[in-house]
Amino acid sequence: MYGWRGRIGLLVPSINTTMETEFWRIAPPGVSVHSARIAGGRHGTPEELRSMENASKAAARDVAMVEPDVVAYGCTSGSFFEGPEWNRRICEQLTEITGAPTVTTAGAMAACLAAGGHRRVDVVTPYVELTNERLKQFLRAHGIEVNRLGTFDMLDMFDHAKIEPSEIYQKVKETNSSDTEAIFVACTQLRALEVVDMLERDLGKPVYSAVQASAWQAYMEMGVDPRITDCGSLLRKLSEPGALKQPAKKLRKSA
Repeated sequence: MYGWRGRIGLLVPSINTTMETEFWRIAPPGVSVHSARIAGGRHGTPEELRSMENASKAAARDVAMVEPDVVAYGCTSGSFFEGPEWNRRICEQLTEITGAPTVTTAGAMAACLAAGGHRRVDVVTPYVELTNERLKQFLRAHGIEVNRLGTFDMLDMFDHAKIEPSEIYQKVKETNSSDTEAIFVACTQLRALEVVDMLERDLGKPVYSAVQASAWQAYMEMGVDPRITDCGSLLRKLSEPGALKQPAKKLRKSA
């Protein structure tokens, strides 16, 4: 059976074309990725983002059939928009449905910044003003201040994937400020994973992306070292002694 080391149940918005591709690209031997799509629109409005919470339950029931070892809710704004308590409820609901620990991209964002000891960061997003403000509030609730925010200011979430890695690279360099400790590139539809390693070398500080952070937390939950060496320091740290958690026991009862 594929996934003999671990199976990732990946829930992505129906318009997302990036995260599934990148999760498969970095998956090591013995790890499989099984996706289900969360029904919804493409305009990232508050109504659409809120509706994803309920729609994700149907997607979770589908992906539960492969008995995943971890579930990743792969939408940054869809997990931070209504705050930390909303994010926590999403995790609890999806864990109950799938019988596997659930990580969200927003939760992974806060967790990786906290693990790095970062309290003041710059952020790059494709979002419009309202969503950017909600992101700042979410991080502030976790004790992290956003110093400078650079945005592509695009409402259409499908078009986020059309932003080239070279454009993301340039936007991060423009947003970077000398008095911050790290940079986070939000949105699982942005192809930032391809340039985070290059950006860390060129800027001399940690650079994180939404897909990278989600993968980092998913592999930690599974207790699997993926030995990913070319996607930033965050994923390389999974190979350090003591970095991995003991995998959680599945909550699902055997048939």
